[in-house]
Amino acid sequence: MALFSLLIALIIERTVDLDRRWQFQFWFDKNITWLRSIFEQTSVSFQLLTVLLPTLLTYILLNVFQGMLFGFLSLICWVLIVLLCIGCLGYRQLYKKYLVSVCHNNIESSYHLAAQLADVNEIDVENANCLGTRVGRQLAWINYRFYCAVVFMMIIGGPVAVVFYASLRTLDLMMFQQRMVELKYIKNILFILDWIPARLVALAYVLVGNFSNAISVWLSVVSNVSLPAYDVVSKVAMAAEQMSKQQGDEGVCMQSTYRLVRLAKRTLTLLVGVMSFLTIFGYLI
Repeated sequence: MALFSLLIALIIERTVDLDRRWQFQFWFDKNITWLRSIFEQTSVSFQLLTVLLPTLLTYILLNVFQGMLFGFLSLICWVLIVLLCIGCLGYRQLYKKYLVSVCHNNIESSYHLAAQLADVNEIDVENANCLGTRVGRQLAWINYRFYCAVVFMMIIGGPVAVVFYASLRTLDLMMFQQRMVELKYIKNILFILDWIPARLVALAYVLVGNFSNAISVWLSVVSNVSLPAYDVVSKVAMAAEQMSKQQGDEGVCMQSTYRLVRLAKRTLTLLVGVMSFLTIFGYLI
């Protein structure tokens, strides 16, 4: 069911014009608002419930519908949960606006929109020619967080694991945007959860990109156990497309972004293919 629900969710997400109510962020914000009306942000109860409440509700919902109508209701729940967690409508809209501003050679607007695409590190570059490479690097990371990581969480623990990861991911973004008090344990848990998936996704970048150029970079990041997931994914993505800092500075803004986005799409396709083989050979249900 994991593969089938993931494929259906991806098809819907790519073909249907969904509004913000189909974004996990929308419902998570409501959860945060409700919890803030009851608990102090610095309280242990608030910090635990922000992550555990959506996960617990997902677990209860799946158990309530388990086996109903020959499993059809369970399938619908799986699809809807995955669809909520993979959606990144806001980033899609920002990316489209960024492309329009670049096409119109509006450098100031391009910098402004690029800054809004950041979610873990500031996009701070002095040379406009390397802005596209930096944006492409950020988009490769967004592809990991909203798509590739969801695939791994589905393999690890189904929709419950997906919602747990999405909650942590959203909290991390809110802390970066200073909409939430700093919670160090969130980053620590994400570091642990992302440690293996980020390195496997980076390996997928090596396989679908320039192998000879990226394999040495992948080996170096794998050997560095303390390297954050963002650096692992983005550095290998840059190497897989042979875009070093020097090449990025000399490259065309739009071209470098396109190349990294195409690489990210190929990587997601490879991961879904691997998931299909695992399902065929009985390793996944």
